[in-house]
Amino acid sequence: MNRVSLLALTLLLLGACGAPEGSESSEPDILVTYFEHGRVLVGDGTVIEDAAFVVEDGIITAIGPASEVDHPAGSDRFDLANHTVMPFLHNLHGHVGYGGGAIFSASLYSRESILEDLNRYLYYGVGSVTVLGSDTGDTAFEIRDDQKAGTAGGARIFTAGRGITGRGGWPTSIPALADAPIQVNSEEEARQAVRDMAAKQVDFIKVWVDDNRTVTGQIYRAGRLTDQYSTIPKLRSEYYEAVIDEAHQNNIRVVAHVLYLNDAKSLVAAGVDGLVHSIRDRNVDQALIDAMLENEVFYVPTLTGHESAFIYGDEPDWVGEQAMRETVSAGSSARLTSPRTVGLAKQDPNAGLARRQYATALLNLKTLFDAGVTIAMGTDSGAMNRFPGYFEHRELKLMVDAGLTPEQVIRAATQTSAKLLGIEETTGTLAAGRLADFVLMPSDPNDDILNTRDIAEVFQGGRQVDRSAIILSFSQ
Repeated sequence: MNRVSLLALTLLLLGACGAPEGSESSEPDILVTYFEHGRVLVGDGTVIEDAAFVVEDGIITAIGPASEVDHPAGSDRFDLANHTVMPFLHNLHGHVGYGGGAIFSASLYSRESILEDLNRYLYYGVGSVTVLGSDTGDTAFEIRDDQKAGTAGGARIFTAGRGITGRGGWPTSIPALADAPIQVNSEEEARQAVRDMAAKQVDFIKVWVDDNRTVTGQIYRAGRLTDQYSTIPKLRSEYYEAVIDEAHQNNIRVVAHVLYLNDAKSLVAAGVDGLVHSIRDRNVDQALIDAMLENEVFYVPTLTGHESAFIYGDEPDWVGEQAMRETVSAGSSARLTSPRTVGLAKQDPNAGLARRQYATALLNLKTLFDAGVTIAMGTDSGAMNRFPGYFEHRELKLMVDAGLTPEQVIRAATQTSAKLLGIEETTGTLAAGRLADFVLMPSDPNDDILNTRDIAEVFQGGRQVDRSAIILSFSQ
C-alpha cells in the first residue's frame, strides 16, 4: 500500500467530520444517532433485549430497553434489525508490523506495516492490541502518540517496547526477533533495561522465561528435522526479580512469557503482574492459585499461539474460510494448507508433545478461571501463521473449548481486558459515558461463539468503519 492510500485510509477510519464547507463555525458538527431494535451484549454479562442507545459525538449517552430510551429530536436513526451488538475486543498479547502472520520478518517492520496490522485488527472489531516485546525503535511509540492526537487510526496500540530475556535466550533464535529483546546477563543490566524502556513510557515490561522445549529446529532452521528438543538458556530468576523490582519502582507492570509451572510460581512470588502464555508442562496446583489470587496476578492463555505449534498438520477446515479470506491473501492461506506445510507439521517429532501441552493449557485455563483468577484475552497474533484480527476470534472459540461459556469468554475479552489496560472508563462495555465502539452481528455469539466472526458492521466512535476500504488497501 502506498503512502497516499495509507493516509486516505487513516483519515477515513478516523471518521473526521469538520464544519461544512462555507460554514462560519470552526467547530465540528456533532453527530447524534439513535440505534434501535438490537440485542446488546453489554460486556459485563448483561444482555439487553430489544435495546436502544443514543450516540452523541462518539459517546453513548443513553442505553437500555427501547421502550425506555427516547429518540432525540432531529437525530439520525439506525435500525439494528434484530442484530446483536457486542463491544470491541481487546487483545493483551499481539504483535504488529512483521508481515501480518503471513511472512514474519523484521525487514517488513515499518510505520506502514504496523498501521496495516492495526487496521486489520479494527476490521475484526478488535479495539486495541498490546504488543509484547517486539517493538524496536520509536515507530510504535510515535503511532501511539499519533493515535492519542487523533492523527492515526486503526486499533489502539499499547506497547512494551523491547522485551527482556537472558543472553542468547528466547526468542533470539527466531530470525525475525533476533534483535528485538534486550539480552541481559546481570542484575544491573536487567535494571538498566527497565530504565531504558521506562524512558519510553512503555505500557508494560515484558520478560521471556522459556527454554523453547516445544519448538524444534525444524521450524526456524530451514526445515531440518531433529529428534532432539531445541533448548536455550532461560532468563535467570535473579535477573527477572531485578526487572520486576525496578519496573515497580517506575510504576510499570511486568508480564511474563512462561511455559513451566515452577517458573510461574517463582515469577508470581517475585511480584509479576501477569502471565501471558499458558502453563503447559503440568496441571496448576492450589499453591499457584492461592498466590495468583493473593497477588492479583492476571492470566492470558494465548491458546491460538500454542495450538499453532501442531494444528496445521491436521489440515483444519477453518483455514481459508470466508472470515479469514477477507484480510488474508489467497497465497498466504494456501501456504498453510500446502503439502510442504502440512508435511512438516505431520513429521515434527515434537508435535505429540505440543498436543499434550496444549491439552494441559486447556485444563489449566478452566481450573484458573473456576478458582477466580482474572482471565483476559490474548493471542500472540501477528507472529508466524497467526493473522491479526482473525485469530482473536479463533481464540474466543478455543477458550470456549476449554470449558468457559461464551458469555464468560466475551466478558474476558471486553470488560476484563479493558480494565487491565486501564481504559475501562471509556471502553470495554456498552454503557452511558463509554465510547460507541461495537460490532454488529446477525447472530448471537452466546448461542454459538463462532458467530463473533460473522460481522455485519464495525462502529468506531459511533461511525461505521469502511471495512471494504481496509480490504482494498491491502492489495495496493
